Parts: sequence; structure tokens; C-alpha cells
Amino acid sequence: MKRFFVILVFISTFFIGCNKDDVKTYEKGAVSLLDGSIVINSRPNLTITSLNEFPEGTPTLSSERKGMGIRSTDADDPGPNLRGNDYRFKLVAQVSTWKIDGVDVQATHVKICDDGYAFVSYNEKGDPHRGGVVVFKFTVSEGSLEEVKVDVEPINYMLMQKAELSALDYYNGKLYMTGASSDKNLGYRYQTDKSNFAFFMVMELDDSKKFKPVEPNAIVKLTSFQGTSIRVFNDLIYVTTGDGTNGTDGGLYIYDANNYTLVRSILGSEYDHARSVDVDESGIYLMQAEHARITKFNHDGSGKNVIYNMPGESLQKDAKSEILVWDKYVFVSENESGLKMLFKENGDINASLDAPGKDAKNEVTNSVSMNSDLKKNFKGDDVQSNLLFLANGGKGIYWYDIMKDEDGKDWVVPCKDNNILNGTGSANFVTSKGNIVFVADGLGGLKILYIGFNNGGTDHPVSGDGCQEFMSYLYNGTKETTMLFPESSSVFRSNAHPIIKQLFQMPSVEEAANSALNYIYITKDNTPLYITYMSEGAGWSNVLGYFEIPAEVAKNDQAEFDYWNTNIKPDMYTPSNRVNVLKDKYIIFKNIRDSKSGGPMVAGNTYQVGGDNKTFKAGTRVVLFMCPNGWRPQNNRVEVTFTTGTTDQIFFMHKGFNKATNIPYARAYGDFAGVQMMSFYSADCNSMALCIEDWHMNGTDVDFNDIIFSLSDNLVHEKVTGFEAPKWAVGERIEGKEGLVIVPTEDILKK
Repeated sequence: MKRFFVILVFISTFFIGCNKDDVKTYEKGAVSLLDGSIVINSRPNLTITSLNEFPEGTPTLSSERKGMGIRSTDADDPGPNLRGNDYRFKLVAQVSTWKIDGVDVQATHVKICDDGYAFVSYNEKGDPHRGGVVVFKFTVSEGSLEEVKVDVEPINYMLMQKAELSALDYYNGKLYMTGASSDKNLGYRYQTDKSNFAFFMVMELDDSKKFKPVEPNAIVKLTSFQGTSIRVFNDLIYVTTGDGTNGTDGGLYIYDANNYTLVRSILGSEYDHARSVDVDESGIYLMQAEHARITKFNHDGSGKNVIYNMPGESLQKDAKSEILVWDKYVFVSENESGLKMLFKENGDINASLDAPGKDAKNEVTNSVSMNSDLKKNFKGDDVQSNLLFLANGGKGIYWYDIMKDEDGKDWVVPCKDNNILNGTGSANFVTSKGNIVFVADGLGGLKILYIGFNNGGTDHPVSGDGCQEFMSYLYNGTKETTMLFPESSSVFRSNAHPIIKQLFQMPSVEEAANSALNYIYITKDNTPLYITYMSEGAGWSNVLGYFEIPAEVAKNDQAEFDYWNTNIKPDMYTPSNRVNVLKDKYIIFKNIRDSKSGGPMVAGNTYQVGGDNKTFKAGTRVVLFMCPNGWRPQNNRVEVTFTTGTTDQIFFMHKGFNKATNIPYARAYGDFAGVQMMSFYSADCNSMALCIEDWHMNGTDVDFNDIIFSLSDNLVHEKVTGFEAPKWAVGERIEGKEGLVIVPTEDILKK
């Protein structure tokens, strides 16, 4: 949610819902400081639930989000060579909101340390002020993504009965915290001026990151209603405060971290609504709201330089909004105004990401985080990627890669299915280190996730020039692809590329139909199948799906159709309001519209058919199907029918099914029905191209570039030879290769 100032009271045991693997309970044992103003508990009485869930990612760039995508000052498209990684997030633990005297208490800020510890601040919305900090220890047991286990343990907490905490930072064995307090031991001029509650404090920690049972190293009282952010850098403390209610303006304070003396205060109406501060070697960056401003200072607070001043942006009050300095950029989460990626030297905009929804109270950008650490990929290798996170309120967590093009320009690139926790709470804060992500999710609780990703997984895996050339032939719009599948040019034209002539050897569609792909035949147990999206020129929101025919089913069209009709079809969809809703487990891609056309697909998006770790048994036939224009964004689902004469129905790769179901428009070209799929194979890339003509009536262009995929049974290819046209074949597999066999005809199957 947009507003975030909340309070924490005494901690009681809480219960977390389902899917728990183990539950831990800790006994209490408390130390009271400052006449009870602070309570330190070395054995917090908390319950935490370990989870083993994979929240389903959903695309964030789709046709229904017009005007809400990524915008850049550079009009050029980054092109197909820049595709975000395929990340998959595993929810490993959840801590619910604390119920204190029956009131939910929420996390506000998280600081993750390098050695497996994290500090989480909590407070409760409204008065009286109450809050605290919990210290978590987490341990990662490596393995495959499915086997990874993260033990999360709350080992210590600090509770303040009359103080709430908005932000914290860790530096040199001490925890620095800021917020607001109505406690005379903590708050500013509480007895005479109840509008100035802001303060910051410093607590010393032992070697295990627990609070030492001693009074604070420092308690510093500040003007303004609330301390909003705190950073420690090179022995200096930087604190921002929002506005007070009786004329106090707030601003930026700089203190010495050694003796807590004031170095400089930058206050007054010119610095009102100071919301966040970040610091790096180049200086201080101060964010102000109402309206959005970014001011740069030297480390001692001198040398003021307003690098960004944008009236009309970030018009929010009492909101969680943050700034992040990374590399040569400043990322500014502007709440209802989305995110800005600014050059930190001059404030020029490199890219903008609009707010994720139209609800300015709930669907807003609250927090930003960058993760450039080494991270374990699916195979357990250490890989570095620049992963950008956004906490987008009720819309959950979004993520992007920051990637360079050939000219060195940095692009914000959407990752595959880059949205989770949508609607589960309100993602107010996100931070990440290594493979670990902490999310303060409002009423959804504190969530801890593990990052698994396929390095380069959304780039089709290539190795060697031959494979790269194969892929370049499939990217629509490239010179090579124009030679293969030019727009509105029939594949049966006399001047077609030699590869096309080899693939479509007959001058008629009817004859070509006889060699069309029927299914994918698996020859080896435990074979995975990967499908990579290459390009789309259809203009429709087509849907791609699959199902399996087991080895024991007879190898003829009628037997296979009977198996589908009896076993698959009854489970494939759910009737809803007189339409059939296709179940997710049969869907590979829901909406095959390219991002250039306002859709979610980015060239190179790769999906393991059936999900991660899904493999197929030897003898299995995998049948692909398509539902033309079946995606319904208004209903957020795929709607299909098997009724003759309708457009939103299923067309099968298996031509025998199309004939058996009497699909309309098949009459135009016999068995070669409304959706046509043709394939060819590259020994160099160990992959097959799947070229689709999504609608085929009299007069269509027959260019087979409406949608292009590639199929493979492994993600790591060994180079076989250089690219040679004769090695491209219709449905063949080179001798000695195991796993995937392309089956265009019964003759191939009988080999």
C-alpha cells in the first residue's frame, strides 16, 4: 500500500497458513533498558514457517497495459540481442504480520548483511508510536533449484513501546535506525511540541549480530514528524526527515558516526518532504517528494546541485518512496509516478517505468533494489547479472535486467514472466543480496525468496557460429530471416531461399501438408523439452499449448485421437459462463504477442515444456496445439471451444486431430487446417525450427512467419560443425543423437 507509517508493540506467537514444512518456536528472555523504553529479547517468542513454493510469474508488459511500459529517451529498440534472463523465484519462508493487542504490525525496511544476517524494522500504522527490529539469520543449502533449502531463523529482537522505525542501516558492528517516538527518552520535545517526534538511534551488536544488552550508543532527537531514511557511509550518518505539522520543514542531517556530533543540517522549506537519501563515492543524493526533486551534495553537505526537478511527479503524502544510487545512475521510486532511471551526474532520464496500475493508492512503485552480486544459476554455477527489483504495492514484485547493447547503452530489459506476489499483500519494500530476496509485503507479511535463474535462458542457447546463424535465420526482420520468411511472401515462391525450397519441396499446400510435423517423439527416458520464442507477426493474441500421448497408445492417427478425446479433452478446460477456459497446465505461452506490439513476448523467451524439471519418457509423443486469438485480457484467461465454425478453438499440430474434429477452413486445403506448423532441423544447433501460419483461408499470404519458435532437448549445445545448408532437413535427426526426434510422417516413425 502507498501509506506506510506503522507501529509495533510486544511480540506474540503468530500462526502462518498452509504449505509449511516445519515450525520453530522460541522461548522468551528479555532485558529492559531506559526504564522499559527498549526491550531486548535474545530468544524471541516468534513462529516462522519454512515454505517450498514457486509463485507463478506473470508477464507485466501486455496489450492491456498501454502507456504503462518502459520508456526510454532513445527511440531505438535494443533489438533481439538483449533479452532478460529467465528468473524463477522460490518462496522459502514467510513471517506473517505480528498481531500486537489484536493489531497487525508490518515490516517497513530490511538490511541484508554479507554473512547471512538480515535486520527488519517494524511498525504499526497510526498512533501511539510503537515498533522494533528483528534480527534474522538465514542459511542456504545449495542444490538444484527444487532442492535448495533456506533456513530462516529469528535470533534476536529489540522492542520499543513508544517508538516506530521507518528505516535502518548496518555499519561497522552497529545498527542505525530512524523513525518517530512519543517516548520522552527518545522523542524530540515531546512535552512541549507533539508534532516533532523524529529521532535516530544507534545500537551496538555482538559478533553474532545480536543487540548487546546495553543502552544505545546514541539517541539523537530531530525536528519534523518522522525520520524517513538513514544511510551510513565512510563514518558519516545521513538522515532524512519529512515535514512536521507545526511549521517544521524537515530535510537532511549529517552526523559524525564516531562521536554523533552534527556535521551539517540542510533544513527549511527548500528541502521539505525529504523522503530518501543514498550515498556513494561521488556524493550525496537527496530525494524529495511533492513534487519530485533530486539534489546532489558533496559528502559534507556542501556543493548543492539540483539535478532533477519535475513538478507534477511523485504527488503523494506519507508514502514509502526510495532512491538508489548504482553505477552511473540514480533510481528513483516515485510512488504513483513510477520509476525513473537518471544519470546521476546531470539527472537526464535514461529510462522510465510507469506505475504498474491505475489505482494511485495501491498500485504504486514504493521501493527499488539492484542486485549485481554473483548468483547461483539453475546449474549451480556462479553468474553475475544486474537484476533490478521494484516493489509495486498491490501489484507485487517486478524485475528487470540492466543490459548493454553493442554501443554500450544500458537498457532496462523485461525478464520472462517478471511479476510475482500480485494481490497477495502490498509490496512496500524489496532488497536482495546474492540469491536471497526479502520483501516487506504489507498485510501479506515478510517474505523471503530464493533466486534461481537460467543464465542466458531467455537467449536461445548457442555455441558456435553455426548455431548462431541458425538462430539469426529465425529472428524476424533480420537480413537472413528476410531471405527465409519475408513478410507476405509465399514459401512456395520461385525465388525462395534454397532452405525453404528444401523444406517446402512441393509447389502446393496440399502436398506440403503430407510432410507437416505431427508431434515430437521422445526416444530417451528423462528427456526435457525446451521451446524458445523467436518472432511474431500475426497480430493476434494466439495461445500455444501441449499435451502428451503415452508410449503404449497405438501409433496411428485414430488411436491417438481417441486417447485425446477420452483422456485429455475432458480435463483440458473448465466451462465458465458458457465458454471453455483452458487450464494452465496445458498452456505454454498464453499471449504470443511481441513486446514491440504491446504484448509480453520478448525474442528469446525460453520455457521448459511442463515446467522446470519436467522430463518425458521414451516413446512419448508431445503434441502442440494453438488457440488463435484465444487470450482474453479482460478476463485474464484463455477461452476456447471445440465448436465447428468458431475462431477461438484449438488447432492441433497433429493433422489427424484436425481432420477428426472437423475443424472449419480445413476444406480450403484438405488436412492442412487453419493453423499450420512446419518444421526444419539444424544439426549444428541441435534444434528444430517451428514455423506457424496462424490462419489459412483462400488468399492468405502463406509466409509462415506469423509465429516462429525453436525446439530443443538440451540448453547447452556442443558445436557439431559450421553452418551448412545441406544439414538442414525436414524432421530428421543426425545419427547418434539421443532424446528428441522430429516425426513428420509415419515413415520416419517406423525407422
